[in-house]
Amino acid sequence: MRTKVTVKDRVVLGETSTEAFVLFLAIAHEPAEQIVLHLPLSLSTVRTAPDVFDLPVGEQRFYVNEAERQEAFARFLVAGFQREQRIPTEAGDVVQFRGTRTAAFRGIGPEVAEDTSNLLVRIETADGTIVFKSYKLLDVRNREPEILRRLDTKGFRHVPRYVGELALGRDSDRVVLGVATEHVEGVDLFSWFVQGWRDELAPHAPSTISFEEAGLDLVRGLGAATAALHEALFERRPGPFHAEAFGPEDGTAARRAALTNLGDALRRLAVLAKAQDSEAAGVAAKARALLFDNRPRIEETLAGLNAGIGTMKAVTHGDLHLAQVLRRASDGEILFIDFEGEPARPRGQRSLPLPPIRDIATMVRSFSYVTHYAWREFVGGDAMAALALLEPPRLSGSERAVANRLLAWEGRAADWFIRAYLEHTSLYPGLAEDETLQFLRGWMMEKAIYELRYELTHRLANVLIPLEGILAIATVRGRGPELLK
Repeated sequence: MRTKVTVKDRVVLGETSTEAFVLFLAIAHEPAEQIVLHLPLSLSTVRTAPDVFDLPVGEQRFYVNEAERQEAFARFLVAGFQREQRIPTEAGDVVQFRGTRTAAFRGIGPEVAEDTSNLLVRIETADGTIVFKSYKLLDVRNREPEILRRLDTKGFRHVPRYVGELALGRDSDRVVLGVATEHVEGVDLFSWFVQGWRDELAPHAPSTISFEEAGLDLVRGLGAATAALHEALFERRPGPFHAEAFGPEDGTAARRAALTNLGDALRRLAVLAKAQDSEAAGVAAKARALLFDNRPRIEETLAGLNAGIGTMKAVTHGDLHLAQVLRRASDGEILFIDFEGEPARPRGQRSLPLPPIRDIATMVRSFSYVTHYAWREFVGGDAMAALALLEPPRLSGSERAVANRLLAWEGRAADWFIRAYLEHTSLYPGLAEDETLQFLRGWMMEKAIYELRYELTHRLANVLIPLEGILAIATVRGRGPELLK
């Protein structure tokens, strides 16, 4: 609440006798950076909801709420797409709609979802439901709208249909404020797998391998779909999707970034090791010691990034994991979502070209998260239960059997995914199998270290998941994809 915010531009989107919708473009001045904010607000003289912000102005009183939560704003969006509307701002710029014409407005969806920097609104129209993603923290290099538009133009079937965008400015100088896509009724694959294991490991669950086999078939399809995604985003001709060479400087930069993240994680663990909670302090101290003991192997694994020098880097998903893939309820089709890149990377760097194989590495790491979440639920929700997966032989009886089963599934899932991808991609024709796997393991290590720093910053309960992954990748100790052994 002490952050200084400067309003740079504004535009009135609509108003009635009691309420106005105003879009503010503002700058939040943080110590290390300036963040561009997109703030569509409802300003009313009457209370429109119980949780609105009460703003006294002189003798008057206004009630402020996020505009996206109001039906009138949803009507404005639909009308804007229908008319391809252009609205001048006070600073002389223009807010404009771009995309396809939508059908008539029918209503606003039952829920509003949000994440760290976006707010999603479901809007019912005469020919179906659309989702408008409102970007709250703007990134002038956000390529998600371009990616969605390109995939839609190519008829790529593994992505929700692109509807359009709301942007400030024109052409290449524009800043996209929000993007609309077709709503997909389905579940993300991370939730699908965790729920499947929950049912599979429940007491008195029927003895069956149907879930594991169905999951592996889905994983194989995911590998082929990911290869198709990379092919659709790959462009050899000059242009915004033009591929570039992954050079020595790129490998060096990736290794340095990973080691920087590792250094930061070690510092955070040192602080946690002095915490008053003796159990947490002991775990942090043990984790730090394990990282120091295995640092030579970690750095050796990161050196595998050099195996991909001379291959291509291009526009990729950038943050590909199971929660970024939907399984459509009607037909089980796989659909990729959220092309903004990793949230912890600085804005402006999330959409930089990367080797496509890095998406494969991040997806493989996602299978590890499924294993840990399923194991955590099986043993009663204890986050410290991940310690047991570091040394499964110390478990006894049914717990050891379940741990071995989950770890074996993780290895098979990763193996099937990698094989399916390599069978369907044409982007690594000159790379030998051992070089491909060194390159892949290097990116898996880079991602696991990124996860460690992220979890230490945002979700301490998950810290042991990337720690176990780092040690498993560094030592290649009898688990993980057969291809990587």
